[in-house]
Amino acid sequence: MNLIKDKVFLKLAGSLAIPMILQDVLNSSVNMVDTFMIGRLGESEVAAVGLANQIFFIFQLIIFGITSGSAIFIGQYWGKNDTDNIHKVMGISIGLSLIFAFLFSAVAFFIPEKIMQMYSKDYYVIELGCEYLEVIIISYFFSAVIVSINSALRSTGKTTLPMCTTFISLFSNIIFNYIFIFVLGLGVRGAATATVFARLIEIISQLFLIYKLKTPVAAKISKYLKADKIFLKDFFKITIPVILNEFMWALGTSIYNTAYKYSGTEAQAAVQISSTVQNLFMVMGTGAGFACSILLANALGMGDTKKAISYSRKCIKISVLLSTFMGIVLLLSSDFILTFFDVSDTVKEYTYYLFIVIAIGMIAKTYNYTTIAGILRSGGDTKFCLILDAASVWLIGIPLAFLGSAILNLPIYVTVALVFIEEIIKLFISTKRVLSNKWAKTIIN
Repeated sequence: MNLIKDKVFLKLAGSLAIPMILQDVLNSSVNMVDTFMIGRLGESEVAAVGLANQIFFIFQLIIFGITSGSAIFIGQYWGKNDTDNIHKVMGISIGLSLIFAFLFSAVAFFIPEKIMQMYSKDYYVIELGCEYLEVIIISYFFSAVIVSINSALRSTGKTTLPMCTTFISLFSNIIFNYIFIFVLGLGVRGAATATVFARLIEIISQLFLIYKLKTPVAAKISKYLKADKIFLKDFFKITIPVILNEFMWALGTSIYNTAYKYSGTEAQAAVQISSTVQNLFMVMGTGAGFACSILLANALGMGDTKKAISYSRKCIKISVLLSTFMGIVLLLSSDFILTFFDVSDTVKEYTYYLFIVIAIGMIAKTYNYTTIAGILRSGGDTKFCLILDAASVWLIGIPLAFLGSAILNLPIYVTVALVFIEEIIKLFISTKRVLSNKWAKTIIN
């Protein structure tokens, strides 16, 4: 009831969260469209694209780590209305993201077969995955810039612009997918080509809008390159643990798919379908979590620790409510969602049970996103987040994934349910840290 009565908080949170939720829905829909259209080709194609995108998944989360670390600074600098330092942070963020785009695209270009062999024993799936990787790596460079700018826009409260450019990307992706996959008959290579063109159009639209509308993140190129050694030292002190956090978490989550290969191609196809759907249904919770991080960073930037602590409690309540609601919606719509995929009855059965596991597990998963990425990081408590995330994935999640799939040969949905145990354990530890209030600090000078 106290949450409902706090109209000021709800208005602030809603103005930030709603555009971000809509953007994440659109962003997830881009991936969903790919999966749906590729799903018309068959389960091998679904598995191949999903597994080939594991390297992009790791890359994407490293970029998320860079931009999350940057968002801590940008959010607090925005609280002080300091745009000069915001531009410095953006320059570092975009530069680092492009470096990682080069590294990951080089790996995917030179050793695609070795990457695919990590995740599959099926030669046809490996061959299709290599075809996809040859093309999709071009989009890594576009994504590096897009994500960096979107994060800065969000952190300065300009959440509507990323939503608009993501919509443009989704619309473009649908058209290009249809042309390249079905009209030209290029299969998985066509899906990759469509994504590259969609991302190119998105970045052009994004750059045009931020300068045309004179947003706070727009500046001359020289202003993005003004960070000195002291500034870089302060930046990396907070951001490196976040980057390592996301890398360790992404690598660990990717290794889950290495474990799942022992369950067979049908099980892997079910995991890829359910993971794509999970991302769509988690957007309300993650959008609220990101809005939380902006509110808290702005409050801490202004030196208002009491307000930041108060907002953190309310963000947790919203996260639980939204994730529970979306879990129920997923359960009710499972049968309908499965009609979009032209896969075997076995894959559909596995996917249906995975939906049940995900619908329940997403409550803990979204809660942890809010406490770790939304609350603890907003005050620079990044080392604790690194230790908690890395330990839970590598010491609990990965052993349970191999135990269920490779050793006990359990059904894939039972194995995934075992893996969710790490989220439950993490939930209790992150809650204790949030309630201690040790995270609520101002990190900028």
